[in-house]
Amino acid sequence: MQIKKKEDGKLHTLLGLTWGEWASITTIIVFMAGMVSLLFKYVVFGSFQEDIKDLNKNFKALNDNLREIRVSIDELDKRVDEHDRRLDRHHERIKDLQNKIWGGSY
Repeated sequence: MQIKKKEDGKLHTLLGLTWGEWASITTIIVFMAGMVSLLFKYVVFGSFQEDIKDLNKNFKALNDNLREIRVSIDELDKRVDEHDRRLDRHHERIKDLQNKIWGGSY
């Protein structure tokens, strides 16, 4: 049995570092990225959380108001249609009365 020398371990290295060292470096980088992410989430964007919640409430209120306005417009449209039909009927009745009174000249 032969003892392997340090030179035989070149298959287990990349850019002069062992796989264990690369794993340690990767772990440190991932940890630091997570810490930076948490820092941004709570310190930088934390102050905007209340503003975002207020903005969402305002959008909801605006959408509710727009829905009510659409319903009101639909109801008004129905009323206008009914008034238009009634106006047409009145116009026809006036025409008929004028024809009866003046003998067809309008």
